[in-house]
Amino acid sequence: MNPTTPQEIAREAVKLLAARRLPPTPDHFQAAYHEVAGTRPLQPFPLAQLRQIAQGLPERTPAQARFKALFNRAVARHSWEDLEKVLVQHLGSAAAPLTDPPSATAVPRAAPPSGEAPAGPATSAGGEAPIQPEIAEQTARVIDIAAPLVAADDTRLREQGEELVRYLRLPQHHAATLRRMLADYAYRLSFGVEEQLGVREALLALLRQVFEHIDAISPDNPWLRQQMQALVQAASPPLSQRRLEDLQARLKDVIVKQAEAREQTVRAQEVMRQTLATFLERLAQTAASTGQYHAKFEACAQQLERATSLADMAPVVQEAIQTARAFAADTQRVADELTDLRDRAQRAEAEVQRLRQELDQMAELVTHDLLTGVLNRKGLAAALDRESRRAERTGTRVCIALLDVDDFKRLNDTLGHLAGDAALKHLADVARRSLRPQDTIGRYGGEEFIIVLPDTTPEDAADVVRRLQRDLSAHLFLQGEQRVLITFSAGVTELLRDEPVEAAIARADAAMYRAKRAGKNRVMVG
Repeated sequence: MNPTTPQEIAREAVKLLAARRLPPTPDHFQAAYHEVAGTRPLQPFPLAQLRQIAQGLPERTPAQARFKALFNRAVARHSWEDLEKVLVQHLGSAAAPLTDPPSATAVPRAAPPSGEAPAGPATSAGGEAPIQPEIAEQTARVIDIAAPLVAADDTRLREQGEELVRYLRLPQHHAATLRRMLADYAYRLSFGVEEQLGVREALLALLRQVFEHIDAISPDNPWLRQQMQALVQAASPPLSQRRLEDLQARLKDVIVKQAEAREQTVRAQEVMRQTLATFLERLAQTAASTGQYHAKFEACAQQLERATSLADMAPVVQEAIQTARAFAADTQRVADELTDLRDRAQRAEAEVQRLRQELDQMAELVTHDLLTGVLNRKGLAAALDRESRRAERTGTRVCIALLDVDDFKRLNDTLGHLAGDAALKHLADVARRSLRPQDTIGRYGGEEFIIVLPDTTPEDAADVVRRLQRDLSAHLFLQGEQRVLITFSAGVTELLRDEPVEAAIARADAAMYRAKRAGKNRVMVG
């Protein structure tokens, strides 16, 4: 039975103090007595304590700042009625219900327990039914699981969660105390969730800013700029662990390899520049030295014309021979240097050609489609292999859906190929927002897309694709001032264990063509 007489309530109050390891002071005993009885002690308005609570209230957001201002105003007026209104309006359904309206001289009940449950019956003083053990355990598990995510940087929230989990796992609970502890935790949790959401949005904004400005590393490379634009789309919500892993792999392919290739290209270009400058310098030197030797030969010729005897001719001939030898030596030296420069230029040209081929190979290694930002065939193959191996380990199922845009050729012929490309991008954008976080979409070729749906039955997979069709109909494609309805036909099938992926794709393709023949804008299971 519930404690009803003052003697019974006093005994339960003493047990409660012992469970909380609190000394039996008059204040502690009074608080425990009123908590067990479900009443409120009459005390003066605790202005200092409430002001201390107000100082600890966060005010990072406009809503938090407004709540703190209203809370301070109620405290300044010594008004429990205003405090009640502020708390009820702010907490909403998370606020703890009040059994009776507070008076001007009442104070909140004693703090919730921090360890063991009060000894006594399983029901509260009001005769409430006890919480079922399995529900208490499941609630404790939810708090344990969520704690690393929302309480990592909030010591008080983590302590509240640990205290609540310990209390939930006790054999008996005081209903009013448990209700109040849950309300306090939910209130603090709301601030923790809001903080984590703010951190997540700030990190995503920072990541997008990095992607948007990274083309400054290679301003003369439009290919890299297109890759960065695709990465901006890939980093947009909703995010999942799979998308983050995929984003990390893409960054490794695009940023690291491109930076290395650019550095090597710059070195090769510098070699070409130095080679050309040296070549021009040697040509100028050759022209100058040739002019000098020409003047010497001309002087020798004039001396020979004036000579009247062999004795006069001998020194002139000797000087001409020495000049010719020096000219030949200089010519050979310049020829050797030019040959060396030619070899260096050929090596630099070969290096540039090799780097171009490497860039082409890197383009083939990229796992995302440049136009739409979704996976390409290589990326799809990796995703299918990853999900099939995961399904084999966990004993789950994997489905694939093959999508083909209806009347795409007519759209291209009517609005042009640029509009057709924009339509494909529009479909990919809508799909990223519509699909589940665990689903993966890739461009299979042309206007065909494949969706990988892990842990899904064929019927559920068909429902996911139909939802995408509805979302695509609700978000019309805009081409200038013209609104265009884009539809697709799809075939869905399950990827069987040890089955080649090509066989499943062929089965989905056959189902997709049945959807085309049935009137288009349909989903068939094959």
